[in-house]
Amino acid sequence: MQPTNTTPTKKNPAAIRLPDELLNRVDRYAGQLESELHISVSRSDAIRRLIVLGLEDAEDIRDAEIALGEEGGISMAAVKAEYGL
Repeated sequence: MQPTNTTPTKKNPAAIRLPDELLNRVDRYAGQLESELHISVSRSDAIRRLIVLGLEDAEDIRDAEIALGEEGGISMAAVKAEYGL
């Protein structure tokens, strides 16, 4: 049996430019998390969390689109209208 690799996942830094208003929203979100969780939340922590939440929502929508397409159910226009997309 081979030894298990316990090395932490390598993190690759990425730089992005965001408008001030979006950064303000991220900072407000980080503040809300700090208040709710009673821990320190950096802007980077908040951005990572928001990306994860956004991807999870996008994947759920994609899965719903596939399921609806297979079942011949509601149109995508109706689904997008329901979720405000």
